[in-house]
Amino acid sequence: MMHARYVLLIGVLAASVIAGACANVTVPPGGPEDKDPPLVLKITPSNGSVGTKPKAVVIQFDEVIAEAPRGAQDLRSLVFISPKAGLPEVEWGRTRISIHPRKGWKPNTVYSVTVTPGIADLRNNTLDSTSRVVFSTGGAIPQTHITGLVFDWVLGKIAPKALVEAVAPDSTTYQVLSDSIGRYDLGFLPPGPYVVRAFTDLNSNRDLDPLEAWDTVSVTLTTTASLEFYTFTHDTVGLRISDLSLLDSNRVIKVTFDKPFVPDQQFVPAQFTVKRKDSTIVGVRKVETSVQRGIADSLAAKVRADSIRGKADTSAVARARADSITRKNRADSVFSADRADREARRLAILRGGRPQPKRDTTPLPKMKRPMVHSDVFITLAEPLGFASTYRVQVASVKSLSGTVRSPARSLTTPKPPKRDTLPAGRRDSIVPPPAIRRDTLLQQR
Repeated sequence: MMHARYVLLIGVLAASVIAGACANVTVPPGGPEDKDPPLVLKITPSNGSVGTKPKAVVIQFDEVIAEAPRGAQDLRSLVFISPKAGLPEVEWGRTRISIHPRKGWKPNTVYSVTVTPGIADLRNNTLDSTSRVVFSTGGAIPQTHITGLVFDWVLGKIAPKALVEAVAPDSTTYQVLSDSIGRYDLGFLPPGPYVVRAFTDLNSNRDLDPLEAWDTVSVTLTTTASLEFYTFTHDTVGLRISDLSLLDSNRVIKVTFDKPFVPDQQFVPAQFTVKRKDSTIVGVRKVETSVQRGIADSLAAKVRADSIRGKADTSAVARARADSITRKNRADSVFSADRADREARRLAILRGGRPQPKRDTTPLPKMKRPMVHSDVFITLAEPLGFASTYRVQVASVKSLSGTVRSPARSLTTPKPPKRDTLPAGRRDSIVPPPAIRRDTLLQQR
């Protein structure tokens, strides 16, 4: 009896192991190591199909793909259907995925279905290219395109993975994602008027939220249009002073706003008021933006460099030092080139002799608009005193959203440093404590 129970228990355990193995897709053991990403074999319907209404767009791969893509929450987050109708439905089928809108395909509509990079096989080899198919459930596909760039205006650089949407008068919304250097191509839209906007979709919900940076442009599309977007966070609050700091021995106040001001803002000393506790005014001699101060500092540095160059050391020791530096730089350059060559050979061995994928050497695009800044430097007529409180106010400063405000903030200067740490020009400004007579000390004892 015990023997029968033992045999039955072994059978149950074996069945559980087999069932578990069948339920989980794992990497098969043995065989040569696979380092190739999944390959797209076929997309149905075919690109450019007209008058078709498929149940789903099916993408067939040459191997089993992972249900969890690399760098994304799920497969659905990699898929974009334009025109949009909520998040798409994506079904995993081992070597294929099926894509369709939640409420089905609409008649007489041109659809663009895009799968962004991230699909991986069971060995985590990731497909780094974009798959796209365009088809029509009605008539001809218009060859229209809206192309351009998306920038983060506040940071002064391109905005990768920004969402670009074109909204038609009937609220139909076409969308596309910008690439790694901010380029986008929103195509196959019916000709007509559109409100086009670009925004940084921080939470990946594909909707513009209050704290996300955006920009918008209106256009009437005939065949092609080129639009650049300069995104920033819009609000009606206006600028606040987020920080005040002292420079140049208390003679300069650096005013930092919480957001950038408009690039054409012209500051004059009369806009700035610096008050003591007794309401007396500290005069403002000069006001500079970050750009103006940078230019002044650069000119001053050039003057110093020219002065030093005019007094250059031409002795034999100086020439020998310069020759030594030149030889070292040349040796470092040769070593760097050799190291890069060794790294290229190592990567080639790891890839089994296959050529490296082509690198995108396209230079990063530059903004046509000027940079925006949030700092202003106030040069005072006299240095501020130590351990004192002042009130700083700026009149009529305009934010990027166009809101004009006159923000203010208090500034408390630090205590005076110890005498031996003061610059030579400031030591005489501290009044020493009164001398205590020797007979007074004796009386206190």
